[in-house]
Amino acid sequence: MKLIHVFVPGKPVPQGSVSVYGGRVVSVKPELRKWRDSIRAALLAKHPGEPMDGPLAVSLVFQMPKPQRPRWSLPAVKPDADKLIRAALDSMSTTKTQRGVITDDARIVSITATKTYHGAPGVMVTITEAGESQ
Repeated sequence: MKLIHVFVPGKPVPQGSVSVYGGRVVSVKPELRKWRDSIRAALLAKHPGEPMDGPLAVSLVFQMPKPQRPRWSLPAVKPDADKLIRAALDSMSTTKTQRGVITDDARIVSITATKTYHGAPGVMVTITEAGESQ
């Protein structure tokens, strides 16, 4: 079973919707591009071979910066988990211009994601081949 397991340090950045500035459509802000590039580089360092193809399972643990006085013991605040997931998944896939560790994010059949205040800010990414069920 193939496995990629890596921690990417840094403040997790969500991937939001496109924005329009002065009639120009801007879809990726600089901090998001840097975050996605960091994830891509860390994954490629662990998996330099051909992109993984076939059913895959992905686990993401987003370690969020803890505020001085958090309202709750878990980060039930922005950024939204789904937008954090979207940024991470987009950094994994091969595109027309960039190599990734998976051929297409359509290959992902299982995703688990957690936001926590535990540990240094960043994301723990685990990608495995998904088991075939009969």
